Amino acid sequence: MPSFLSLFRKFLFAVICLALPTAAQTGLGIVTGVVQDASQSAIPKAAVELTNTATGAVKRVTANGAGIFYFGSLPVGPYRLAVEAPGFNRWERAFQVEAGQTVTLDAQVSVGNVESKVEVSAAATEIATEGSQLSDVKTAKVIHDLPLNGRQISNLFTLTPGVEGGQNTQGGGNPRTNGMMVGATEILLDGMSYVDRFGGGISRVQPGLDTIQEYRIETAGSGAAFDRPATIELVTRSGTNQFHGGLFETLRDNYGGLVARAVQDGNTPAKLIRNEFGGFVGGPIIKNKAFFFFDQELLRQRSQVFAQTAVPTDAMWNGDFSNAVDTSGNKIVIYNPFSTDANGNRTPFPGNIIPQNLLNQQVLKGFRGVSPAPQGPNAGANPWIGLNFQTHYPQTTDSNSITGRFDEIFSSKDNLSVRYTQSKYNYLQAGGQYGYPPLGISNATGTSSKTANVYNITTHFTHAFTPAFLNDLQLAVHRSANGQGTGADAVNWDSKLGLPNPFGATGWPTVYTDAYNMFYYGGWDSDNHKAQNLTQYEIDDNVTLVKGRHTLRFGFKGRLERNNVVELQQAQGSHYFDSAWTGLYDPSAQQITPFTGSGLASLELGLPAYLSNQYNRGFFYFKQKEIGIFADDSWKVTPKLTVSLGLRWEFWTPYREKYNRMVNLDLKSLGPTSMQVVLPDNTTLNGIPGLPKEVIGSWAARGLTAVSANSIGFPSALTPNVWSDIAPHLALAYRFSDKWVVRGGYGTYYWPMPLSQVLQSMRVNPPLNLRYDNSVNDAQGSNGVYALTVVPTKADTLGSSGAATVSAGGVSSSAQSFLALDVNKWSDNRMQEWTFTIERTLMRNMVLKLSYTGNHGSNLQQNWDVNAPTSKYNYQAQTGTVAPVFPYDRQLDPNWRLTGANGILRHNGYSNSNSLQAAIERRFSGGLSFQVFYAYTHAMTTNDSGGFSFGGSGGINASSTGGGSQGGGTSGAVPANNEILGNPNLSDSQRLRLLYTNSSQVPPQRLTWNGVYELPFGKGKKYMSTSGRALDALVGGWQLGFIGTWEGGFWMGVNSGDYLFGNPTLSSDQRLNLKIFGQNQKLWFAGDFDPTQASNVNAAALQKIVPINRGSRALHPLGPKFDNRLPQTLANGSVVQTPTTDNVSWNARNFMLGPPGWNQDASVFKYFTFTERIKLRMSGDFFNVFNHPLLNNPDARTGLINLSSQPNNPRIIQVGARLEF
Repeated sequence: MPSFLSLFRKFLFAVICLALPTAAQTGLGIVTGVVQDASQSAIPKAAVELTNTATGAVKRVTANGAGIFYFGSLPVGPYRLAVEAPGFNRWERAFQVEAGQTVTLDAQVSVGNVESKVEVSAAATEIATEGSQLSDVKTAKVIHDLPLNGRQISNLFTLTPGVEGGQNTQGGGNPRTNGMMVGATEILLDGMSYVDRFGGGISRVQPGLDTIQEYRIETAGSGAAFDRPATIELVTRSGTNQFHGGLFETLRDNYGGLVARAVQDGNTPAKLIRNEFGGFVGGPIIKNKAFFFFDQELLRQRSQVFAQTAVPTDAMWNGDFSNAVDTSGNKIVIYNPFSTDANGNRTPFPGNIIPQNLLNQQVLKGFRGVSPAPQGPNAGANPWIGLNFQTHYPQTTDSNSITGRFDEIFSSKDNLSVRYTQSKYNYLQAGGQYGYPPLGISNATGTSSKTANVYNITTHFTHAFTPAFLNDLQLAVHRSANGQGTGADAVNWDSKLGLPNPFGATGWPTVYTDAYNMFYYGGWDSDNHKAQNLTQYEIDDNVTLVKGRHTLRFGFKGRLERNNVVELQQAQGSHYFDSAWTGLYDPSAQQITPFTGSGLASLELGLPAYLSNQYNRGFFYFKQKEIGIFADDSWKVTPKLTVSLGLRWEFWTPYREKYNRMVNLDLKSLGPTSMQVVLPDNTTLNGIPGLPKEVIGSWAARGLTAVSANSIGFPSALTPNVWSDIAPHLALAYRFSDKWVVRGGYGTYYWPMPLSQVLQSMRVNPPLNLRYDNSVNDAQGSNGVYALTVVPTKADTLGSSGAATVSAGGVSSSAQSFLALDVNKWSDNRMQEWTFTIERTLMRNMVLKLSYTGNHGSNLQQNWDVNAPTSKYNYQAQTGTVAPVFPYDRQLDPNWRLTGANGILRHNGYSNSNSLQAAIERRFSGGLSFQVFYAYTHAMTTNDSGGFSFGGSGGINASSTGGGSQGGGTSGAVPANNEILGNPNLSDSQRLRLLYTNSSQVPPQRLTWNGVYELPFGKGKKYMSTSGRALDALVGGWQLGFIGTWEGGFWMGVNSGDYLFGNPTLSSDQRLNLKIFGQNQKLWFAGDFDPTQASNVNAAALQKIVPINRGSRALHPLGPKFDNRLPQTLANGSVVQTPTTDNVSWNARNFMLGPPGWNQDASVFKYFTFTERIKLRMSGDFFNVFNHPLLNNPDARTGLINLSSQPNNPRIIQVGARLEF
């Protein structure tokens, strides 16, 4: 197959020499129309002149035989169109070209003399009369006049109907457009992709706000020139014939009182000192010929993040667990492992208190030293059922963005534009990131360090061969270098904590217990080590040919990707302490007795359940190429009807790694004795550079073998080529009059999934990864109950000579994790869209738009459980014997763990979304502009994962139980039949249907409003119109900007460890306020907790909703003891208590709505004029102006909302100054 570079050279030669038709998406505009007389008859060969009034650039064409004229590749800005024809008056009109806009202007000339001029007034808002696209444009005035909470352009994206950012996120940097997945929306900066290829959203440092002239979002109905279902086009500013520039600074400082108190225990707001400052300048180098623009913007922020959790009391750190109880009042008993007899029986510690002589002092000193003591207004709460710790951790954020642009007009036929953007970001958080250290300790658990450097270079050249034959060529490079770590990276914490460290690694290890209500889900964690150096080289070329009533566009796009990623390193260790050492063995169930033991107690004894340290392959040098070709015909059938037909073909090469360090599985090889991986092409294990012989030897001893793809007829790149991405497009637009138009259409689109969906899980694939581990429960052939049935020895204990460590000499006999790519169900994500829009000009400055859009996604990435362990209940029902404890003893192939995030990745997921949208917009006129829209969206999907979340990470019972970040959501794995209670014989499609649910990241209803209002005070205004100069300077000229939104709540489900026995949703009058577990709470749904512990509430009303009798509640665990175990009779007549949580839950997923929310931001600003060209803008911004607290999502088990904190910020006040010239 020819190389990509050879194909590129041939293509470029063809473009230059033969002007082969090719295309790009640059955000530039088009002006087209028909010259006609009063009877609407076409006037051929009229002279048409278009002038950019900002730069003086003039373009001239002659209308063709159908009277059609066309100007393409027009920069955003003000224009004047003039038409002359013999025997007719000269016709002129001034108007604005916006980002990506096609302006259709039919010039109706009147009989007369060309010496006479008829000037037509421009409409302030043009309606689209071609295509089926749903689009929205935000101009520079909107960008700068609206109250923007942070100078990031993505914070404005959600002001477009259909664009959602997900739960608990600000703005649309990781957009879900019309219910589609993260990654389905392309984001362009002057036509070059600005997408973070790893996560699928915008690059992690955005260009400066003053760099952006305006932006356009096409949410649906894009033509064949577009390679994604939705596109955001950012257009940068350029110089003009006048020098212009500005300096700005904004300040937030709540130490100066510029913040309202938060609704949090203690009412202490988090520190926030934020400065944003910078400046820009642009102007002519040679008037009417060459122009420059430069912008630099910086951020310095010193802030805090609020943190709230449960932490052990001093008594608990001293072994006193007398307070151990769950939310339903069940006592948790701690047993003495040193009292274990030959039958596995143990005695509890007297009073639930561990004697001092048994506590492991090294472990205690280490972990207690990095754990905070209770503090805050609820410090006296019992941490087993309440939150007794709160604080604020410091954060530091710095960024610096630079943009330089050069434009040259060589002639009316040739234009050149070159732009360079560089943005840098540094972030440090000293706690609260997956862990909670004591204040003042910033090099241990809970810390985060992030850096990002983004570089974007674009060169755009336009050439007109003839007035009807245009060519655009764009060459671009985008690089995003992202690093992530912790504040603990330089410290050898393993030695301080008594943990194994075979690689001599520094940094914070991952340590968890099963005391999930404490710390961060029971653990001391920190941000992960990872890095992504993402580079794209891109060429786009665009040819437009006007022929009669047809405007033909053809296009080519070539993209070369070099993405170097190192992902989630855990060389310093990942360890776990569970309840087994301090629990009581139940021989009938061969497992721990419910409500016995605690992982925290096991940690204090220094008795781990699992220890591991990981060998990593280092950077993964990922390579891929993209080629896109399209053709599109916009046919003006009549002056009122336009039909557009298009066809696009896309091709992405299979994933490649520079050193062939990729492996896959041949799923046909799975079997009881097979442990075989497939290497690309003719690669051998010894031929992979950088793979230590010790690692290869360890895997060989485990039984791993490898074959090359070519030797078994497997796709040589480990996934097949997909040649079938052919995308048809159809659009119709009928203009009933100049005031209203009806448009609609259909289109198909393809796109690649974010790299995170592959690389975050593929990192563990053997033999490129080796986790040296020590699973205590695997010891001595104990069938998984070792820690429950023996007296611990010195070898089981941390922190002493001969202590528990990991083995570097072999691989665990347990099943190994592996993310396999199913070559038989492998393709690119596909979306089919259809739209219908009625657009009506209500008056000169206002447009009403009513739209419906639907879409169907197919071939979406989807994780499947394959070779899954048979659930214990199913196993015992089938065999009549007690199920083996180890899951891999209950699966077909005991070597591979192919479930959840490390399952089989296929492209057969699907989604459906239907959206009704109504929007009314008024452009600024008469002192007022506004936009109001309402969107109803019903989005359903089998995969709700975000751009940075693991595929399948939610397992077989994934359901949203709260918010997300970075567009996050629930990502479930399709269960195998043997994981469904009763082991039914369901087809693949039936099992996939089990995951089909409401999207947890797209609210069904949203109402948004924004605008600018010039207050009617001062000279020439309605009020105080006769005020003097001094008074007018004080009260006149003030304007009010506002952004507000209301959303009707996000879809959510309940805890998968509890089961529904009724509908838990409540009406508004049933949602009671109460005090329980030491905090004020609100009952959102009928959950599972002991209502007798509540106060400040009507007890009878509460107990009617949540009965005292646990078995009468709508939600509770299974079994007579409410421990999710059911009695099961075996073949020998014995009865065992069998757990159920390894089966698919019968609970509905994402079936109820969480709390709705609303927010209102406002700004007040005024321009003070010093000279005709020098102005000073003073502003005050008020974010959450009414200081309205939103409700947290309810606890997925109890249904209670914690009212002591809020997920949104309290009122923040920002002041700013901007000097412009």
